[in-house]
Amino acid sequence: MCSVRVRGTNRIPQLILSMRELGSYGIEVGIFGSDDSFYAMIAAVHEFGITIRKERGSIVIPERSFLRSTFDEKNDEWVKFMKKQIPKLLDGQMNARTICERLGAKMVGDIQKKLTQLDDPPNAPSTIAKKGSSNPLIDTGGLRMRVTYKVVSV
Repeated sequence: MCSVRVRGTNRIPQLILSMRELGSYGIEVGIFGSDDSFYAMIAAVHEFGITIRKERGSIVIPERSFLRSTFDEKNDEWVKFMKKQIPKLLDGQMNARTICERLGAKMVGDIQKKLTQLDDPPNAPSTIAKKGSSNPLIDTGGLRMRVTYKVVSV
């Protein structure tokens, strides 16, 4: 005769808590903080474009979206990334905040890559001559290095 001992193995309440915790977080990506307000303004100008009116005409800085366009291009990939993390959450290998941190870092990397590679519309010849580069969104690298993320409670 063999004996079998069954312990309470119902993990459903813990799984529900883990999924609720994951749902309690959001990820914000961009340029944050008062110290970076200059770069936030530069990002907004390039993200949406602007016309600056002057006494002798105007200067047009065209839209060069790197935030919205990366979101549009990579959103499905980011969703797949999250779906691959769910088993790790449910197995207890990773907590919800860590999963969000990993996604935030991935999003920042994708946006920085887009920012670096974006070349259309090109800089005006006068801008290229002034800054010595044809890459519209890279001058000192300050904008690129200030793209970051925050995991926030929702």
